[in-house]
Amino acid sequence: MKSITTYSAIVISIGLIIGCDNQPIIVSSIDANTSQNADNNIDLAQQLRSNILSSSNGEGLSWLMLPQSNELQSIPQDPSNPLSSSKIELGKLLFHDTAFATKGVSAESGTWSCASCHHAAAGFKSGVPQGIGEGGIDFGRKGTSRRLSDQFDAMALDDATNKPDIQPVASPSILNSAYQDVMLWNGQFGNATNNLINQGIPEEILSTAGTPKIENNRALPGLETQAIAGLDVHRLNVDENSELQRNPIYTQLFNQSYPMGSADIKSDAGKAIAAYERSVLSNQAPFQRWLRGEANVLNASELRGGILFFGKANCGSCHRGPALSSEINATEDSVFMAVGFNDFSPATQSLVHGVVKDADKLGRGGFTKEESDMYKFKIPQLYNLADANVFGHGASFSSIREVLEYKNQGKAQNQLSTAYLDARFIRLELSSQEIDDLAQFLTTALYDPNLERYQPESVPSGECIIVEPGTLDSYKLCPE
Repeated sequence: MKSITTYSAIVISIGLIIGCDNQPIIVSSIDANTSQNADNNIDLAQQLRSNILSSSNGEGLSWLMLPQSNELQSIPQDPSNPLSSSKIELGKLLFHDTAFATKGVSAESGTWSCASCHHAAAGFKSGVPQGIGEGGIDFGRKGTSRRLSDQFDAMALDDATNKPDIQPVASPSILNSAYQDVMLWNGQFGNATNNLINQGIPEEILSTAGTPKIENNRALPGLETQAIAGLDVHRLNVDENSELQRNPIYTQLFNQSYPMGSADIKSDAGKAIAAYERSVLSNQAPFQRWLRGEANVLNASELRGGILFFGKANCGSCHRGPALSSEINATEDSVFMAVGFNDFSPATQSLVHGVVKDADKLGRGGFTKEESDMYKFKIPQLYNLADANVFGHGASFSSIREVLEYKNQGKAQNQLSTAYLDARFIRLELSSQEIDDLAQFLTTALYDPNLERYQPESVPSGECIIVEPGTLDSYKLCPE
């Protein structure tokens, strides 16, 4: 009798074995290849586990797992804003309902929402380089048709009736933002008592009077602080005879969220928005499913890319924790880096308007005024990058592979930042095939295909979700 090893060799070499009745059984070459591929994937998966174990300082796969969105106790949160299902639902509706857009400088009220610049179809980023609230028109399936109305002027004075609400940097995603202690690219929002990042910054800088940073006086985490500040910054009304006070559905949700009553409606509305944002997690991405035990959900290229991410390419040394951004309670040095990306350039980017202020160009340094912080920007989360072709704080890249090739070269785009580049920004020495595999991991393994579950089908006001009617290509987000 031939050994199993011999039969295996026969299967691989000639594609047949002898059955128990001495009749030949034809085995297709596809079966042999499938077996080899399966064995190869098992080896790759084991290597990926090993690399994650090393990158996580021994914590292993659980270090990277995102909770389910209904596992509220497992989602990072602050005692000042405990999560509840009613508060998350309230925040989701406030985030999307254009009925709250009534504090604009023009007569064009009700034409924008938080979701105008952070919507599900674009991975909760903006589909264009420069997000536009008031003053934006059109939209498109992923926001890619959003543009500045001719009736608005980005160069107008701040109090002019044609001054748009337009972003000086690319809109970061709210996806997985529960894992970030401070918000914005420069980290200027967030002053919770356990916040290690903004401690020690002089009060006149951290909470500058007459600016949105004054909200840091609330001593809240970054998400909550930004959400509260954003209501005024983005010209949204929640506390002056707004839909929140008039609509019985909103009133009921608010009372369920704050059963002890509210002494500060704007603050509590902002906290509800932050609670919703904390629940927006990419936990259905293939990599998350693999971490939870679905062994066959990643293909060979994705596995090789993951091995590179947590190995040779060393991406996992900076992109850490479940969001692949930074870990909870991370130090400032682990949250911000200078890697030389270009800023917005109105001269060369047709969808960018206005002037980029020096403070915005300097990133973290523009906020703290510290020389050591110049040109540093917050490390972003990496899920669902493929939903929008906008990468970097200045939207200076249009594909994941472009970013990888830039990192592989290790040479700054922004020449003014050269003297401040992070020591970790070095040539990666990756081959073209390795870049392909790493891009595959980032593009598909980290892609949650169902982010629209975080978007309401309708809102209590009966108004539109995201933007005004008539501009939503194939998107049923306005009442018919």
